Amino acid sequence: MLEVDGVHKDLGGRRILDGVQLRGEPGEVIVLTGGNGSGKTTLLRIVAGIIQPSRGRVRINGCDLERDPVRARTHLGYVPDTFDAFPELLVSELIELVTALEHSARGAPPRVDPTWRERLGVAGIWGQRLRSLSFGQGKRVALLAALIGGPALLVLDEPSNGLDPSGVALIRALIDERRRAGLLTLLSTNDAELEALLAGRTHHLASGRLTPR
Repeated sequence: MLEVDGVHKDLGGRRILDGVQLRGEPGEVIVLTGGNGSGKTTLLRIVAGIIQPSRGRVRINGCDLERDPVRARTHLGYVPDTFDAFPELLVSELIELVTALEHSARGAPPRVDPTWRERLGVAGIWGQRLRSLSFGQGKRVALLAALIGGPALLVLDEPSNGLDPSGVALIRALIDERRRAGLLTLLSTNDAELEALLAGRTHHLASGRLTPR
């Protein structure tokens, strides 16, 4: 479950988010739309705990993201639109690192679905350094890392960007599987075809305000 209560964000004297309210229930797919610069990425980064809101609260499965960030993040997987962290690591080393961090945070080994390594096409680049990957390959690796532990909330920023049709089909299949499993997915997109295929609950962000569509 996701609760976004009265989230504001000011950057450089400009109000990016203005009292955003959002609820997400298990099994839902929530789609955020809006023009470039509308604040979609800022909102997703706040939900993912990457940046702090100027005001307001985010709770994931009842855990306050500001007061109990470690516990809240154990329920969360996040895939940014661009992925350029740890360029010298091998793909295998990144996945091992994320698994170890999840283990430490949870106090138990995280659940890992071994089929996604093959389905995402990551097995063939397992020994490559992250800096050598294409944009699309990097997104697939980031998605695999985000799926470790089977997060109750998966946050995807423009998931179809940089992916070929087979990659987009995988994104859709993943989201459908999560819906059937009672897991929540929150994503931003300006891909009207993907939005229609997902048949989720759409909200539009403009002038810092989020409205259902």
